[in-house]
Amino acid sequence: MRSAWLVLVGVHALLGCGAAPRREPAADADATHAGVAAPSAVPESSTREARAALRSPEEKERAALRPPRSTRARDTAPEAPKPRAPIPLSDKASTPVRSAGNNRPPARPPVKERAPIALPGKGGAARSIEADCKALGPEVQKASRMIEVLRQSDLNTPPDVLGRIADRLDLWARAAAVQASDPELAQGAKDIRESFARTGAAARKLQASLGAHDRKKAGVARAGLERELDQDAKAVRGIAARCKSNPYDPIKGKAHIPPHVVRSVVQERFGEMRACFEKGLRLNPKLQGRLPVHLVVDGEGKVTYAGDADRPPEDAPLLIALPSPGATPPSSPAPPLRDAKVVGCVLDVFRGLRFPSAADRKSVATVVYPVVFGVDDNRSPATSSR
Repeated sequence: MRSAWLVLVGVHALLGCGAAPRREPAADADATHAGVAAPSAVPESSTREARAALRSPEEKERAALRPPRSTRARDTAPEAPKPRAPIPLSDKASTPVRSAGNNRPPARPPVKERAPIALPGKGGAARSIEADCKALGPEVQKASRMIEVLRQSDLNTPPDVLGRIADRLDLWARAAAVQASDPELAQGAKDIRESFARTGAAARKLQASLGAHDRKKAGVARAGLERELDQDAKAVRGIAARCKSNPYDPIKGKAHIPPHVVRSVVQERFGEMRACFEKGLRLNPKLQGRLPVHLVVDGEGKVTYAGDADRPPEDAPLLIALPSPGATPPSSPAPPLRDAKVVGCVLDVFRGLRFPSAADRKSVATVVYPVVFGVDDNRSPATSSR
């Protein structure tokens, strides 16, 4: 009974309903908990009389029927039901309702938006094809130049010229293949790479038959080379049809520099070339040799490439030009010039040459200019062009 009253006192204080009626606190209750003054002690007999005064008529009648001095019946009489403590509601239900006068609720943290996922579209595919075409441009140019030159060959082509062409094609066939993401262009790149090997082998067959002076075998070999060139042209056309930009554009314009113009420009720098040879001659008095210089001249007349035509590096421009009609091969018995420092010095001189501009300022010219170095009868260094 005492603990129940303490619960009520606590509930009253929690709900703010004022001070609770004076009741007897429990022995261990603190007066400051309830927020009221601690009541004085009440005698036990007074408590029992108060209980009897609050009994219902039915209880009084039952009590009258009991034998006198039966305190057990009085003590065990049913008591008034004890009030229960309020049951706390759930957190969600106990959330106070925001009144109209309250401040605005705290702003929610911004939701991080996910970056949009890029879906493959036509734009990305177009850029991929454009990049593939750009990477395949040099391959197509080399293949088209190969086709153009070898179609002009015949049974009168010098075997050593065919041998140099086959050597260059072998270099291209062994080089790293171009990787294309577009399936059609990837197949085209593979076809061109294989064409270098097949066409090089066909050129060597023709070279061997011409070297053996077997006209019949040479005719068969020439027909086989033509069939390979047809396959090469088919591969090049497939790539050109797939690409937006025509890969033939860089090689459409081919300029021609007359031989007398080339000779005049080169002879202006003969003094510098002789100085290169004299440096090597001091170290090797027996030095001599022939150096065929391969030049590429752009539309402005500037030399963009100069190299040894007999020993080209792998990244050198294609040099598979055939001799001009009626031209005679050089008659000099001089061996190839093999002094690397002298060759490098001479090539630097050729790189500084400036030729007349082409009419359209776009066409490119290819020139082969052989230079022979030796010592004349008066023991003075000599430089000549053949």
